[in-house]
Amino acid sequence: MNIQRRTAKTFSQPGRSAFLDVPHLPRDEWRQAHEDRLAVTYEHVGVGIIEIDEAGRMLRVNQKACDLVGREAADLLGRSIFDETSPQDVAQDLAQFRRQVAGEIDRYTIEKRLARKDGSYFWAEVTSSSVCDALGNFLYAVRAQHDISARKQAEQARCAAEDRAQQLASIVDSSDDAIISKDLDGIIRTWNSGAERLFGYTAAEVLGEPVTILFPPGRENEEPGILARIRRGERIHHYETVRRRKDGSLVDISLTVSPVRDRAGGIVGASKIARDITDRKQAERKLRESEQRLSELLAAIPAAVYTTDAQGKITYFNPAAVEFSGRTPALGSDEWCVTWKLFNPDGTPLPHDQCPMAVALKEGRVVRGAEAVAERPDGTRVPFIPFPTPLRDTSGQITGAINMLVDISERRQAETQQRLLLDELNHRTKNNMQMLQSLLFSAARTAPSEEARKVLKEASARIAAMAAAQRVLYGRSDATCFAAEEFLPAVCQTVRQLLPPDARIECGAARGALSNDIAMPLALILNELLTNAVKHGTRDYARQAVRVSLTSQDGRLALCVEDDGEGFDLEAVRKNSSGLRLVLGLARQLHGTLHVTKSPSRACLDFPAAKS
Repeated sequence: MNIQRRTAKTFSQPGRSAFLDVPHLPRDEWRQAHEDRLAVTYEHVGVGIIEIDEAGRMLRVNQKACDLVGREAADLLGRSIFDETSPQDVAQDLAQFRRQVAGEIDRYTIEKRLARKDGSYFWAEVTSSSVCDALGNFLYAVRAQHDISARKQAEQARCAAEDRAQQLASIVDSSDDAIISKDLDGIIRTWNSGAERLFGYTAAEVLGEPVTILFPPGRENEEPGILARIRRGERIHHYETVRRRKDGSLVDISLTVSPVRDRAGGIVGASKIARDITDRKQAERKLRESEQRLSELLAAIPAAVYTTDAQGKITYFNPAAVEFSGRTPALGSDEWCVTWKLFNPDGTPLPHDQCPMAVALKEGRVVRGAEAVAERPDGTRVPFIPFPTPLRDTSGQITGAINMLVDISERRQAETQQRLLLDELNHRTKNNMQMLQSLLFSAARTAPSEEARKVLKEASARIAAMAAAQRVLYGRSDATCFAAEEFLPAVCQTVRQLLPPDARIECGAARGALSNDIAMPLALILNELLTNAVKHGTRDYARQAVRVSLTSQDGRLALCVEDDGEGFDLEAVRKNSSGLRLVLGLARQLHGTLHVTKSPSRACLDFPAAKS
């Protein structure tokens, strides 16, 4: 077969031609061979190729185009390319395609999402090229498209990484802490705004400088050790140190240093976070000073002071506690009290877990008014008053307690001495009053006139009333005041002994204290009023009694004597009764007022509870 050469024109680039010699065949055979070759190329090219008409309907698709969307060619032919496009991307592609059909552009490239048969989408890059007739009229478009999902994912990952990096950079820059990075030679590589505020240097001033420009004299040796630990991959947590600012001032910082690694995991530098702890250091210093002052104060207190935790374990004691207990308490093991042994005031043993401190902790309350006796290891005993008080945190939970033990040995000795003196004074006074009363009684029996006997008997009765008050006074542990509920019955009983045998007296007094300068005048007044009531009041003692009361209200006292007799006129008898004159005089001494009524027959003295 004769073979001739034919020159075929091919297009390698837009606007440029290239020529290739091909074997000369008859025209029909050559055309068929050319079309066959193009068909094979069309099917085996590595991109999807789709031919579409002016309406966007698919006229022809290659196998790659079918593979991309997971469909057969028969499913695609006749369908619009825009049916296979994500609704979000249709408008942009359609606008460009309309311009292409109109002849405004002959080619465009777009990135859009295409739908697969299973409903998923993938990113594709589509290049649409026009095919026109000899007059330039649009015939159809050839669209080449290939899957760029991997590239899109990489771009998204890169963008996300950039966003994270930007976010981290923003966080670092906006942090109140100083964040610095340096290489393994200690050269500063990054410097955030927090570092500028903390150290006073701008980034331009320190980048490329050794980090030791921040070290005060005497601290330079810290850096080699830090770098050595970083090279070993160690992390330094909350290392407290001191650094120097640009102005030369020193600042307390807490430093956290971490290794910085490259992609391969190799250590290439370090990041440092420096936090200003000046305020905390000052607070700690003030707290230490306060604790020192408190410790010195507690040590200077002459009373024993100690503290416990919530379980009663001793956590602190002052020197006075050692002296008081005669031993050195064991911190963390001794419980409830620093003393060796404890006793109640009556001498019975008092277990440590029942002492006032234990009660305060277990019941969560302040204990006051208790007394106890401590026995030292040498056997000596010390009476004391404890003042246990629970300690609480801000939430109200008990965290421990503090106790002060006041040695009352000297007070007990003084009380004993005072009691001896009072007993002696009481004995002598009582003897003198009894002697005086006997003399008055004897004189009354031998007096030559009735008037003299009457005066002497009244004087004897008054002495007896004063003696009764004295017995109440010296019968108390506190000889500076009277108990009203004891005072009134004692005086009434004494007066009763001087009255007719069948005379009855009913008395009642509110609880309270009467001072000495009130009690003695009151005893004399009560004697006169009782004597007068029995003498001039009722005679039917079997059914009727003289009623005596002492009440208190709003800082005033009222002594009332009441009977069932006819009573008397105060003004009528004032001049003729020496006893009544005595009562009125004593009432003035008490800054009181005497009120007398006839129905019922009553005499009441109203006076202040305390003399001004």
